[in-house]
Amino acid sequence: MCVVVLPMLFAGLLQPLNGAHAEMPARVTVTESACVAAEYGASQEESRWFGRIGILGALYDSHARIAANGNVIPRATANVSDDLTVIFDVGYEITKNLSVLLMAGVPPKPAVTGEGTVSSLGELGKVRYGPLILTGTYGWQWGAFRPYGGLGAAYAIILNDFDGSVSKLHVHNNWGFVLQAGIEYRLSRRWDLFLDYKRLWLDVKAEGFLANGAPVRALVTLDPHLISSGVKFHF
Repeated sequence: MCVVVLPMLFAGLLQPLNGAHAEMPARVTVTESACVAAEYGASQEESRWFGRIGILGALYDSHARIAANGNVIPRATANVSDDLTVIFDVGYEITKNLSVLLMAGVPPKPAVTGEGTVSSLGELGKVRYGPLILTGTYGWQWGAFRPYGGLGAAYAIILNDFDGSVSKLHVHNNWGFVLQAGIEYRLSRRWDLFLDYKRLWLDVKAEGFLANGAPVRALVTLDPHLISSGVKFHF
């Protein structure tokens, strides 16, 4: 009996002392664990900022209204050559479904060629421009896929004009309207593949002089279909 009671009594006397010494490391361990967990959670939280980079094809649904010496030339129009370029997007996810996206890229240089009654003029000139497109999109997760759609505004910034059969060519900046649709495929927490389509309604005004010195003006409708593909990454 004594053999049982004495060890129990001895253990009871030592317990407060051992508990006092053990309590502080236990508290430190819990605090450290909470800090580590918080830091781990913060590091694992996905940023709302993202970027996209890809290749874009611009397919123009173009035509023009052309006037010389102030008179509209009947059945005169123009064609804008299709382009391939590199695009860069920066976006921010407002919620899981709503995002805003700004698209820029390497400025393309399409050629404008006379058609109809002005086809004999050949290449009227070339224009290097930098399109900026700001859209708001709504998307939803569907397994690894995320379809989305949106709308916004485009601004064509004319960087340089190149004369052709029209000399002293000058093309003006202008605003346009955009509809957008696309789909993303999730590769990992930070990386996705994307396929994107944008339809722009965009006109630009141009002016210059013909070879005989006659002033010429044109309202050129670009209305491009923009098809792009590439990768998306979260910062």
